[in-house]
Amino acid sequence: MTTHGTAAERPVANRRSVLKGIGAGVAATTLLGIAGSAIAGRTNPFDTPNANYVEGESTSVAGTDPDVWTFATSNRAGKPTHLGIWLERDAFETLTAEPEHRVLSLDFPAVDGLTYTFAGINWNPMGHPPASVWTTPHFDFHYYFVDQSLIEGIVGPAPGPVMGIATYDVPDEYFAENYVYESPRLIVPEMGEHIYDETSPEWNPEVPFTHTYIYGLYDPSIDPTSPSGTVDLPFGPGGSLVPVPTYEGDGMGELTFTEPMITEAFMRDVEASGVEVTTPVPLPAAFPEAGYYPTSYTTRYVGSADAYAITLENFEWVDAYSD
Repeated sequence: MTTHGTAAERPVANRRSVLKGIGAGVAATTLLGIAGSAIAGRTNPFDTPNANYVEGESTSVAGTDPDVWTFATSNRAGKPTHLGIWLERDAFETLTAEPEHRVLSLDFPAVDGLTYTFAGINWNPMGHPPASVWTTPHFDFHYYFVDQSLIEGIVGPAPGPVMGIATYDVPDEYFAENYVYESPRLIVPEMGEHIYDETSPEWNPEVPFTHTYIYGLYDPSIDPTSPSGTVDLPFGPGGSLVPVPTYEGDGMGELTFTEPMITEAFMRDVEASGVEVTTPVPLPAAFPEAGYYPTSYTTRYVGSADAYAITLENFEWVDAYSD
């Protein structure tokens, strides 16, 4: 087994980010085509011909009717083709008009071969750190493959919007090409740790942030009430050093989610252009559980339904990690 070890042993980016967390649920339906699990009275609104379609959990943001939901499609052979988050126009306009951070959590439909369990949709009207990189109004679309109880249990006594600092190892097999730890390795409440592509365009100061793709990490064995130690970090007034808990757990972290981050401006540009944008993403060599995982995500505006669909696509089978 090879591991990335501590932050000092692996190249890390030289900027610090704090991403806020979300609650979650677990999947509750099976992929049976466009019949039983779709919301009553609605047919497939997704512009993909010959696709079996199933909906997960829905909610209403702008009124009484469902206007945000999760969905999946599969081909005739039963292989998943899309796993998506759907935002109707009224929901999108309502969310982007809100001046405060907003969080939605929705179950994904349970699909044979997919390990994803729930979606977390974060609207960030001011963006979030690091400054001048992700501080643009945007959505964080979290695709989790862990249980609600694990995510809700990521809480702790650290000051500010962090639980503490990760010190557990992470196997190399969980790192896709060009993905690096944050520095320091912040554990964000109700989310965990984040790794990101250090070659993503927004890290060039001359390139504005439009969209990017994050992987999440955590050690499920951690007891937030029992940190392994502390480290002094500049979280106090004026950047004064304060002790922040560190967490080693049983010493081994694992992947917990994938996350397209997409700006409001980019989504509106996609609508205006009438051209969907598909972005390839690298896969790690392994996941905690074998299954189909995406090699791209797409930002699209579905004109026939006046809605946005954010989808993971082009799934490939990836084996489970084996020590």
